[in-house]
Amino acid sequence: MDLLTFHRMRTGIQVNAAPGSAADLAALEAQLRELLMDSGLFEEVAVEHTDDVDQLVIALCQFRPFYTERDVAERLERIWSDQVRYPFWEAHSVSVADDFVEFEAASRASQHGHYVTVHLVAQRARIPEQRLPS
Repeated sequence: MDLLTFHRMRTGIQVNAAPGSAADLAALEAQLRELLMDSGLFEEVAVEHTDDVDQLVIALCQFRPFYTERDVAERLERIWSDQVRYPFWEAHSVSVADDFVEFEAASRASQHGHYVTVHLVAQRARIPEQRLPS
């Protein structure tokens, strides 16, 4: 889904539901952190939750240099769809550029339940330079 459509859908759900509690966000944060670390895609993973309703859970990752941006984007979509999103409703958008993947998502727990928003940025990790003996 393109970013503009996603933002419209996210705004629509935000008008009709309340954000998740601190406990809800902490649980999703922990789950997302574990899944990202276990995926094998990333060298570094940092996940936190915030008070910003547009990005209640945020993540900054460095993906291993031998993966393509498309590999990372597809795997993030699969992790979100199969293991993180709430069962009632979800929307997400992925942007890919050179050495960079941005993933934004929103999900609602039930018809009368809370929502969560996620903003994840993944950058390609640098390949360490070899030191030559002097």
